[in-house]
Amino acid sequence: MENAIELINLRKSFGPNGDVLKGVDLKVPRGKITVIIGFSGAGKSVMLKHILGLLKADQGTVTVLGQDLGRLDEHALNEIRKKFGMLFQSAALFDDMTTIENVEFPIKEMRRKLKKQEIRKEAEQRLKVVGLGPEHYNKYPSVLSGGMRKRVGLARALALEPEILLYDEPTTGLDPVLAETVDDLIVSTHNHRPGLTSVIISHDLPAAFRIGDYVAMLDGGKIRLFGPPQVFFESEDPFIKKFVHKVKEYVGEGRGAPP
Repeated sequence: MENAIELINLRKSFGPNGDVLKGVDLKVPRGKITVIIGFSGAGKSVMLKHILGLLKADQGTVTVLGQDLGRLDEHALNEIRKKFGMLFQSAALFDDMTTIENVEFPIKEMRRKLKKQEIRKEAEQRLKVVGLGPEHYNKYPSVLSGGMRKRVGLARALALEPEILLYDEPTTGLDPVLAETVDDLIVSTHNHRPGLTSVIISHDLPAAFRIGDYVAMLDGGKIRLFGPPQVFFESEDPFIKKFVHKVKEYVGEGRGAPP
């Protein structure tokens, strides 16, 4: 299987704070949903910043879509970043822009040759994918619910038709019902774009096993276990067994449901 992202012996230290990543090895399959889980402070966000080329590794390599990020200059890094879409925890919308303007923004910045009507059409298509119609186009973030802001943020992340879509704790701060709605939106968005690679940083264990094709557990600065959800449910590792014990009753009949 072809990989969209490969981390080999990735190490990162922040001085007196010690080592955060202590030799991470991870291969993210292209076209699949991979969820990276781990306790707070495990280094999930640090790993994500390496994948985006925002941090340089102390040791090891980060390869994205066949390119070694450590060998790229800033211009080349910016070019490969255009192949990413990113949904932040808070959606990170521009407060002074309407829904449609937020989605139009990256299209205007990166595809300057498009006419105004073409930009509008592109933005409307992205909003349609996440289930938002014209009645929401002129609303500002302040009047949108948390779930609606997530949808707008996701539409903006899809604006440039990325090959890799990254989610940083997408359900943080949402109630369980709304969180499940966002999870379903992630899956439907992924399925809408054949070949799209989705990487989710999450502390939401039930969701990780319900929607992930693959799950990677970051622990102690390394990947402790990686594979389809079933691998976790069948693991004899006492730590893993304890970690997923309470998940089984919540997973139900999702993509990674235990037998």
